[in-house]
Amino acid sequence: MKIDLNLFVVFDAIYCEGNITKAASVLNLSQPAVSHSLGKLRNHFDDPLFIRQGNEMRPTPVAKNVIDDVREALHQLQVCLVQSRQFEPLTSRKSFSLSLHGSLEPYYLPILQESLSIESPAIHLNSNKRVNRSELENKLASGDIDLAIDALIPVSNNIRHTQLQSDQLMVVGRKDHPALTTTLDLDTYLKLDHVLVSSRSTGPGLEDFELSRMGYHRKISLRCQQALSACKVILSNDMLLTLPKTAAEMYSEMLDIVMHPLPVELPDIGVHLYWHVNVDKEPANKWLRNKMIIAASNAVTSKQA
Repeated sequence: MKIDLNLFVVFDAIYCEGNITKAASVLNLSQPAVSHSLGKLRNHFDDPLFIRQGNEMRPTPVAKNVIDDVREALHQLQVCLVQSRQFEPLTSRKSFSLSLHGSLEPYYLPILQESLSIESPAIHLNSNKRVNRSELENKLASGDIDLAIDALIPVSNNIRHTQLQSDQLMVVGRKDHPALTTTLDLDTYLKLDHVLVSSRSTGPGLEDFELSRMGYHRKISLRCQQALSACKVILSNDMLLTLPKTAAEMYSEMLDIVMHPLPVELPDIGVHLYWHVNVDKEPANKWLRNKMIIAASNAVTSKQA
């Protein structure tokens, strides 16, 4: 049977004050409203609950039997309401689920974890829930993921996002690649074989979409999901790989590959942080978003210094 929880607030006030008029004053309600609520409680418990003796309302045995449970339930509800408006990162053991595009995870996950390790040592991050871009909104809405980091993609008004970084596209090849020893021209770039990093099994990459708008087409000889795999592939051949500069710099420090400017001007890649409108003001999610934004900003500033 459904029952209005506010009735138990009235119950506690009557029990505490021993008088309907005083209970109404404490609750800032009219006396008839309190009497009406008491009537509903009496019907629910099938008991008078309070019996008038002079100017006082004395609790019945049923009322005495349930008052402790009622007060404990009201206390727990109050605690829950307070905690829903607060978040203590130092003591929280909350787990956050993130979705990061494959080429972005090696860059953004370490700087976020470094930022959290001191301020929130018990918080757990889970970056295993990589979702397709077509499913991003549903996964954020369901709470299956808390935040996502990806390139700028079309989303509805239910999804909030902010730009973390604007990244220039670069050409990557093996260290002794003959086409990268001098200035790379557009004809050579288009003629050579390319590796495309994409989470999708079909469809053009962002760079291919922009090239097609200019009337150009390049040859995709290999499609894979991970940028690190693509970088290792090009170590032993003359294939080229086009990556955001942040990722290209990171992998060039690990492998014998070099970066080269694109021979054609393409728009920079905007890296965005996404979350659902339902958690826009939720303290824990808001805190993690701010940490990610600050960490990303500090990383960019450090690279520019």
